[in-house]
Amino acid sequence: MKRLAVSLVVQVFLMHSSLSQKVNTDQLGYACDIETDTCGPTETLTLKNTNHKIMIEKKKAKLVYYYDALCGWCFGFSPVIAEVKKAYKEDLTIEVISGGLFLGNRAGYVNDVAPHIKSGAYKSVEAMTGAKFGEAFLQDVFGEGKMTLDSTWASIALCVVKDKQPESQVAFAKILLDAFYADGMDTIDVDGIADCAAKIGFNAEAFKVSMSDPVYKEMSEKEFENYKQNGIRGMPSLVLETEDRKVLLSNGYINYKQLAERLDNYLN
Repeated sequence: MKRLAVSLVVQVFLMHSSLSQKVNTDQLGYACDIETDTCGPTETLTLKNTNHKIMIEKKKAKLVYYYDALCGWCFGFSPVIAEVKKAYKEDLTIEVISGGLFLGNRAGYVNDVAPHIKSGAYKSVEAMTGAKFGEAFLQDVFGEGKMTLDSTWASIALCVVKDKQPESQVAFAKILLDAFYADGMDTIDVDGIADCAAKIGFNAEAFKVSMSDPVYKEMSEKEFENYKQNGIRGMPSLVLETEDRKVLLSNGYINYKQLAERLDNYLN
């Protein structure tokens, strides 16, 4: 019996040694990047003949999207950032930050604070991006001009979404742009903004309550300050943040093909 017990112990020890050797000698997916001078894990190792996995995950880079819900060029850029989110979901997280285009003295009736729209600037956006400004919006611009351009409530609403449902922030940014520039919704229509949030699963009434919480107003003001402090001039702008650097990928509108080439250059 003693010999049998010893034999079993030896077999278990050999099996454990074999497994340990397997872990140490398998290709773990580590790589050194000449360009960034860093080394790190790149893929998942599966231990054969066991039900266990060691997860070695590559840390995702972050793409910061500086935008404003009242930025006409951002309206045209929405399909591009949506495609980036879809195509690079394994490589990137995306954070949307409001720049505060129309605030304080800059806020007011559309033709008072943004006369360039009526002068035909929207046609440049349409020609470059393929986006189409809605009839409801254009009828007001070329009519009574009663629509108010004020970034405050849209920015607060985005902060609510980022806090409670961050995975929906890119989609919500597009919903707001479409509501203003396609459907002609007034930017100070809090009920309308809450209805926009309902499209991504929020309860509209509860969302309005959240929008009145001073915490989210403070968050939005910090985003405006972030935009200024980072020296970003113009929206849409994209900053790629990796573990060791920040890169201004684009300042102004850029099409998907150009953006993908730049992303691939830095991510690979």
